Amino acid sequence: MKKILYTICLGLVSLGASVSAATIELMPEITAITGQSYDSAGRLANNTIKAADVKGWLGRAGRADGWYTTTGNGSMSWGKASVNTANQTISLPNMPGTIGVCAGLKMTIENIQAYSGLTFSFSLTPPGTGPTYTYSVWYETMNGDLLELCRGSRGNNASQWNVSYDVTDEQLAAMKANGNGKVYTVIGSSGGSDNYSGTIRDISLEGTLAVPEPAAASLSLLGLAALMLRRRRN
Repeated sequence: MKKILYTICLGLVSLGASVSAATIELMPEITAITGQSYDSAGRLANNTIKAADVKGWLGRAGRADGWYTTTGNGSMSWGKASVNTANQTISLPNMPGTIGVCAGLKMTIENIQAYSGLTFSFSLTPPGTGPTYTYSVWYETMNGDLLELCRGSRGNNASQWNVSYDVTDEQLAAMKANGNGKVYTVIGSSGGSDNYSGTIRDISLEGTLAVPEPAAASLSLLGLAALMLRRRRN
């Protein structure tokens, strides 16, 4: 009996030392942004955004993963988001008298089953006469439906807006059970004074991944050596 308990204790020590949490950045780098019009783009920039709007804009069949911006009346001259690839920021212009401007991302999380947590975050610095800003995050199910993970909005405010949302355990479990790995993010701007832009920076989707520590192998070997020594003495 003592020998069995000794073996179990060694195994637990080895197992407990072999796993730690690592944070992985899942969101791809911002390399470009593509203009893509949408008939109901005003809803995309509003807190009343619906799954059908996100699906119609970013989730259409054949739409590749990447960053997109809405365009007014199908013309980029009517308003668009732009990106700075050097500092990884997105500029959302104020568009008074229009339906607003949105930046959106369609991305795929590979092997979502491996993650024990997801965190979405960004910082937005508005101009002095800022418009209303909104954001929302969605995931796609196996049958093509879009389900909301989070959303938020803020009115005219010149201070920086810092957003961080931890996907709940229930949401992550549902994504693992029914999701196809596709995730959608939409950030919109509407109103404000012309010729001013808000800046989105540090936009991120981080995954918490359980990985073995470098010392795990050594600890496992020590446990095995101790067990062999115990058997030898017996």
